[in-house]
Amino acid sequence: MPRLNQIHAAILDKIPATPGVYLHKDAAGRVLYVGKAKSLRNRVRSYFQPSSDHPPHIAAMMRQVADVDVFQTHTEAEALILEANLIKKHLPRYNINLKDDKSYPFFKLTVGEMYPRLYLVREKLEKNAEYYGPYASMKDARETLDLIRRHYKLRTSKMKLDGSKTYRPCINFQLRKCIAPCRGTVQVEAYRQNVNKVRLFFQGRGKELLARLDSEMKEHAQARRYEEAARVRDAIHATQRTLQKQQVVVPDLKADQDVFGLYRESHFAGVQILFIRHGRLIGSDFISWERTEGMADEEIIRSLLRSMYTRPSALLPKDALIPCGYEDREIMESFLSREKGSRVRITTPSRGPKRKLIDMARDNARLALKERMSRYVDDETVLEDARRSLHLTRLPRRVEAFDISNIAGTHTAASMVVWENNQPVRQDYRKFKIRSVRGPDDFLAMYEVLMRRYRRAVSGEQPLPDLILIDGGKGQVNIAQQVLEALGISQTQVDLIGLAKGRAEKRRGPRMERLEDIEYVVKAHIKNELRLRKNSAALHFLQRIRDESHRFAISYHRNLRRRQTIRTELEAIPGLGSRRAQALLRHFGSLKRIQEAELEELQAMPGLPRKLAGVIHEAYHLALAEDDGAPAPLTA
Repeated sequence: MPRLNQIHAAILDKIPATPGVYLHKDAAGRVLYVGKAKSLRNRVRSYFQPSSDHPPHIAAMMRQVADVDVFQTHTEAEALILEANLIKKHLPRYNINLKDDKSYPFFKLTVGEMYPRLYLVREKLEKNAEYYGPYASMKDARETLDLIRRHYKLRTSKMKLDGSKTYRPCINFQLRKCIAPCRGTVQVEAYRQNVNKVRLFFQGRGKELLARLDSEMKEHAQARRYEEAARVRDAIHATQRTLQKQQVVVPDLKADQDVFGLYRESHFAGVQILFIRHGRLIGSDFISWERTEGMADEEIIRSLLRSMYTRPSALLPKDALIPCGYEDREIMESFLSREKGSRVRITTPSRGPKRKLIDMARDNARLALKERMSRYVDDETVLEDARRSLHLTRLPRRVEAFDISNIAGTHTAASMVVWENNQPVRQDYRKFKIRSVRGPDDFLAMYEVLMRRYRRAVSGEQPLPDLILIDGGKGQVNIAQQVLEALGISQTQVDLIGLAKGRAEKRRGPRMERLEDIEYVVKAHIKNELRLRKNSAALHFLQRIRDESHRFAISYHRNLRRRQTIRTELEAIPGLGSRRAQALLRHFGSLKRIQEAELEELQAMPGLPRKLAGVIHEAYHLALAEDDGAPAPLTA
């Protein structure tokens, strides 16, 4: 373990005794660990004391520490936020952190507007709005949103409705998913009644909502408005089905809790999170980690709470029930209370109904972790088979695959997909628009993409993978090898292969039966290709990754072509250039919205001259009138 004289003692002596954040770094300047402290001097020096009894993973880290950076803050709460941000930025090896850095969707109801809207968001930006959630499953959230749009008909348009202007209804009005207050014929009070029903739904007051709907249905039936009665009846049935899915786990309708259950086995750890709102379980999520040996339960729970709750978009509960306490729980509690604007409690109940909720979450965590561990064993077998069959120097835990897509050299695009432990890591996918290549030259395009990607890896901004997979043959692989050599990346640091397609003759006796498609692996320094068994696990492993990179590249290429086609159509309008065409698309979101926009909407767009707005409106609306909905060719 390093001593004070090994880590510049003069630097340690100058560390202030104030709150702040410290970063342990290795000899190459890589951040190994980020931590916060009430007193930076005491905390940092404690790592280097001869009598320190560190857990195994911290002891292993300290053998690599060559330098320490510190950042002072005024309070421990500021240190908490800075610590979270630095961990997300540097992804230190010895910190526990959520790899996918997930955020949960929730509903936003714009109650400050004359005609409120309801839609899904992942960020809180307005105080004059109500938020409901979070929902761990986007599918469940969208089903709930579809229920509300279909039966309670709240608007989705972003236009400002203050009663001064009216607009033409969008397609949701024809689909009977909106009562179209934009027409100016919907009374504010009638619309507010629908808004209040939605609020009852989200506030867990299901019985009150169903009673109100039942009264409306009977009222319509007595007045012989049978279609309206049937509509309300359908709303009752749909609402009942949704409420039945949300199990009542707490009898208190005011219960607003996040419940955490921790289960550990071997070097794995898993946490099940239950989201309880107004006494109902609206969703749950499971998060797991590998290689957590030597890490205390308190460290895992603290890291999870920090990752979930310190982001600006976090929708905070009134109570967070955790299975074990930790040292700076009160600091976190104080910070969250200030962020929420009301008291947030982080408690560790030892008995009673709340402890039963934690136990229930732990039981679910145990089942989920057992299933994930079984899949992990299978994945390890696949990775080991791939390493052996492909003669790799490293186990391919992280694979980065590249593909080029173009048509006759136009709109050339490239994709990078990432596989970790035999699973896709979609948040690490990257798209590249090729800049330096003109014409159909896949070799130069591959050179540009790989140079852009691995120049960042060499500078330390991004990690190197264990395996680079190229969709192509010997030529593409040789180009990739040139890039790695130019950047000083050796064969011992990363493996490089290509997966190519070919045809082979399949013979039976003296006669050739047919030609058979085959796939083979090529390497830069090996002359002959490597043939894998047709149904081998290693070949399926490579094919899955290659097919995903191909799909991702094609989808981006099609998107580029579609955007160019749309811009070309817009630029055909007299006086509309490329920059304004792009600005129009950014403002309205799609060509269809531009075509359907009223003159007032176009004139309200910042930076668009009123005269040009009139030309655009006339061009599309005149074309629609002449050709029954299909825009006519526009000429100068």
